[in-house]
Amino acid sequence: MPDDLSKPGRDSFRVPYAAMVMVVRGTDAWVCELQDLSAGGCGVFRPAQCTLQEADIVRLYFYEEVGPAVPVDARVARVEDSSMGFEYHEFQDVPPSRRT
Repeated sequence: MPDDLSKPGRDSFRVPYAAMVMVVRGTDAWVCELQDLSAGGCGVFRPAQCTLQEADIVRLYFYEEVGPAVPVDARVARVEDSSMGFEYHEFQDVPPSRRT
């Protein structure tokens, strides 16, 4: 499903994806459900009591099952009532995978 290309910074294809991601900022962390992924970022459903703000620097830990998580550095690109978007510091596979 293509992005709305009229929105700046969203110039890659986003695909729906069901998985979990842990968002970590300093000593705070939130487990979120993914909405969609692209090579340049992802969207999540915003968890209750989340205090992230636009431009915060975070580390995302992607996982689908018990085992190693895939860490990705990112910044908060948007915060809405029920969702948030992240922009990766570097392009990633879809879904993000461990680089060897």
